Amino acid sequence: MVKVKQKVDFSGQTIYVGIDVHLKSWNISLYFNQQYLNSFNQPPTPQALQTYLQNTYPNATYKCAYESGFCGYWIQRTLLESNIDCIVVNAADVPQTDKGIKNKTDKHDSKRLAQALQAGLLQPIYIPDEEIEADRQLVRCNERFNNDLTRAKNRIKALLYQLGIKLPERFANSNWSGLFIQWLNQLELKTASAKTTLQHQLTMVENIRKQKLAVLKDIRILLKKHRYATTARYLMTVPGIGPITAASLLTEIDDIKRFANFKQLNAFIGYYPSQFSSGENIHQGNIIGRKHRRLRSLLIEAAWTAIRTDPAMTKVYNELKLKIGGKRAIVKLARKLLSRIRYVWLNQTNYEKGIVQ
Repeated sequence: MVKVKQKVDFSGQTIYVGIDVHLKSWNISLYFNQQYLNSFNQPPTPQALQTYLQNTYPNATYKCAYESGFCGYWIQRTLLESNIDCIVVNAADVPQTDKGIKNKTDKHDSKRLAQALQAGLLQPIYIPDEEIEADRQLVRCNERFNNDLTRAKNRIKALLYQLGIKLPERFANSNWSGLFIQWLNQLELKTASAKTTLQHQLTMVENIRKQKLAVLKDIRILLKKHRYATTARYLMTVPGIGPITAASLLTEIDDIKRFANFKQLNAFIGYYPSQFSSGENIHQGNIIGRKHRRLRSLLIEAAWTAIRTDPAMTKVYNELKLKIGGKRAIVKLARKLLSRIRYVWLNQTNYEKGIVQ
């Protein structure tokens, strides 16, 4: 009697995969029916993972998860194209134990992901389409050039300090005007190398400024896209919202309707207060540390402009300032401005000044 070989078949079964992503390798951990299977390192490609899963657990359903970070979303998109379900999660949302915190390894990280995924404890983050993601990178270029420009200016000031050169009183709080640049170019330094160093750094400042102007022009063109144009026009009627802030809101948030209510949007931006309660005692603390750093900062800047240009916001700020102080008042005003931005965006309408409620 000839024995017929029967290959293993995982049809109708689910394999849960935790992926700890690094540049040169990925650590993979697998769970099946509440049971830990194994962990291993593999080359940093979705194709390698797909091949392993299909060869080892044929015909199974595969569910994967990895933490958001430097790698972006291309891994998730590639796996989905191969019919492998994959989510991306915020690292802060992955359940953690004290033992895990004190014994952090790639293997433990991937095991935590796979175990939490199987238990249904992971909440995926929102993943934009590729066009939005690319547009977002363009808008973020402006911030990167701002940071580069600040560093270049600080290097020049550090050089002057090292050379014992004090800024004239008229330039003590300089905004790097044309007169200040002219004064720097005309400085008489003791050595040729010091003069050459200063000129190179001034050239760097000038080049970064040119790049910033080019990026700003590209962002203005971006806002004319069909998917942005109408909403951008309404957003820029809000006090303090210019092209940069409007473009940042549109590309970072993408779809305002993905937030079911203002509370969810507020938590995403990071103006949500921390809360500590025990029994009947409830205490609200400072705003949460988890935030969208860029948008929270831009909305604070917009709130300062709103105070000067919208009488209703001026009144609210001054009332709050008397009660809780200026710093806390501007945060509350930024939260109020965010609520109005949401209304303008959802209703596709212009902002109205002078409205208290």
